[in-house]
Amino acid sequence: MATVVDALQLEQLLDRRQKLQAAATAFDWNPELSRLLDEVDAALARMEAGTYGLCETCYETIEPERLLADPLVRFCLAHLTAVQQHALEEDLQLAVQIQRGLLPAQDQDFGAWQVSYIYEPAGLVSGDYCDLIKTEDALYFILGDVSGKGVAASLLMANLQAMFRALVPTGLSLDKLTERASRLFCESTLSTHFATLVCGRASANGEVELCNAGHLPPILLQHGAAVRLDSGGLPVGIFCDEKFSVERVQLVPGDALLLYTDGITETQDSSGVEYGIERLLKAVNSYLPPSSEEIVQMCLNDLNDFRGRTAKNDDVTMMAIRLLGMEGGAGKSKCSP
Repeated sequence: MATVVDALQLEQLLDRRQKLQAAATAFDWNPELSRLLDEVDAALARMEAGTYGLCETCYETIEPERLLADPLVRFCLAHLTAVQQHALEEDLQLAVQIQRGLLPAQDQDFGAWQVSYIYEPAGLVSGDYCDLIKTEDALYFILGDVSGKGVAASLLMANLQAMFRALVPTGLSLDKLTERASRLFCESTLSTHFATLVCGRASANGEVELCNAGHLPPILLQHGAAVRLDSGGLPVGIFCDEKFSVERVQLVPGDALLLYTDGITETQDSSGVEYGIERLLKAVNSYLPPSSEEIVQMCLNDLNDFRGRTAKNDDVTMMAIRLLGMEGGAGKSKCSP
């Protein structure tokens, strides 16, 4: 049975064809341009015939994430040639190395702040976004989850990271920073692409600004108590003119913030029961470890005990940001809009 033609992929193919024709006009025609144009025309013909997205060997549906990454794909993974399979394996290994290189160093101290995280892809690469950016007067931390899975999601994750790393040095306020990143992400990706994330700015005096774009609520840890900070708007990239709000949290030494993706809360046990936010709150409520690294490890241990031998089906990412000391006075932790 033929797959439904995706209008966005049709648009992508037509755009590619227009660029190839423009290149042919600007430069001398060559066999490579002719080959690429023939491949695009063949894909458009498959769309018209209703066979686009079907493997030409087994006639089963090609993996959607591969079609999103390359609309010219003609075969499913099970029917690649030996040469194609080897090339794909090399590409995946390179993608793994590149993504690992994009992650921040583990277990760092940034002046008054101590940060630790775990980043565990369900497959070779992940669509989760985890980053730390230090400026002269603050530490920016970002944790999020890009739509989709696999290589396509990892490409979007790298795209989003590049945007934030380019925008943070401009000195925009946190809400404007997120709005600008959302607009750029919306304009540079397909309409089906979006990301949920929490973007934070931690100052040396213990104040933390948080902008939640449709992500799970951060958890504030203070003296063994855990409080979820419920707030947030739409994910970034849904609309090009989204607006975001900022929440401020005042921490004192020993306090910490915990951020996480839905790969943690949606982890299931052998009975199909999800881990959930409430169990995570209970885990960190019982005991507040003395370091960010131990906070993360304690949560991971509880998650693994809950999952048991059930296979992991989503990326798992968690970050703990703990205040070691601060310049200026100290006060009671509080939240304000």
